[in-house]
Amino acid sequence: MKTGYTLLFILMIIGSSFAQRTDKKEAPMSGTNGIVYSLPRTGLRIYVKTTQEKFFHGPYYQYAEALLGIKNAPSSDRENWSIDDIRIETFSEPDPAQIHTANGTAAVLVSLTPAGVLAGINAPVVVQDEEANSVSTFLANTNIPEIPFPDLSLNSFFEKRDSTRKGTLMIKPVEEKAMEAASTVTKLRKRRFKSLANGYEEQLPDGRAYEVMTEELGKLEEAYVGLFTGKSFRQTLEYSFDYIPGNNSVSGEVIFRFSEGKGVMPASDLSAKPIVIDIKKLENMAEAQAKQASEPPSVAGVLYRIPGKAEIRILNGINTMASTRLGIAQFGTTAFVPDVLLDGSYSLTFHTGTGSIKSIQKTNQGK
Repeated sequence: MKTGYTLLFILMIIGSSFAQRTDKKEAPMSGTNGIVYSLPRTGLRIYVKTTQEKFFHGPYYQYAEALLGIKNAPSSDRENWSIDDIRIETFSEPDPAQIHTANGTAAVLVSLTPAGVLAGINAPVVVQDEEANSVSTFLANTNIPEIPFPDLSLNSFFEKRDSTRKGTLMIKPVEEKAMEAASTVTKLRKRRFKSLANGYEEQLPDGRAYEVMTEELGKLEEAYVGLFTGKSFRQTLEYSFDYIPGNNSVSGEVIFRFSEGKGVMPASDLSAKPIVIDIKKLENMAEAQAKQASEPPSVAGVLYRIPGKAEIRILNGINTMASTRLGIAQFGTTAFVPDVLLDGSYSLTFHTGTGSIKSIQKTNQGK
């Protein structure tokens, strides 16, 4: 009986141990898969500066020659746009195609930007203020007034009442209003001439007062002549467009569209002429440099970029509007940081805009 109890006790201990081992196998393994980081890619930001000129014909244009001697006064409204300047700049962002993991000692030493881009190894990160993205809007502008001629005359628009038209208002004919405006122009010219000729008995107190008076008379005359010749409004508008190149050359990619009558339009608006970008990937030594720079590491290492170069043109049809050569990170290649630099004896910093190595320094611990 005693032997049976002993055997039963031994079997219970074995079963308990087996159950514990089974539970351990089902429990999740603790540990880490390394530190995830990304390499940057280069984007292009195209700035476009334009001028809009909107012309409104004068309400009395048909009387310009008869009353003021001005021939061929414009009889219709028009709007003209022109591109004054195009500027190309670069910006960087994490490349979704270049996300990697640092393991081992390197995982402890890597430094990242707030966006997760590799910034250094065994080196502190200097965080710079991020540049705000430019935003382009295609909403109607508000600098040009809806009513271009708010003051059509110094005189009333209605004729004087008489005993036969009590209680009614009679609007003056356009011809009469035009004659009043022409008469005002003549009076302003006479007063300005009299001021210039010093023809007033009472003199102005100083030269500045004289200058202000002649300027104001000139502005009034210009405003009234505009009732016959029309009025122009001009303003400068700026836009920006972001474009992210792939890994190879591109040709004829539409950035935006432009119309001399409507101005800058989105790329989706087929009513305007396309403004396209050509990017030619230049031959460089990036791949050869990468092969010589580092061999595959013995353990999972850290990758960095060797950027490439590109020739970039902005075209309006066959006309080149802007041209430049810029570094494009994704046009180059990647290479491993040598294992010897990842043991904590060296401090590495990277250009966070291109992903290339900026500096390598031996630390005090490595001496």
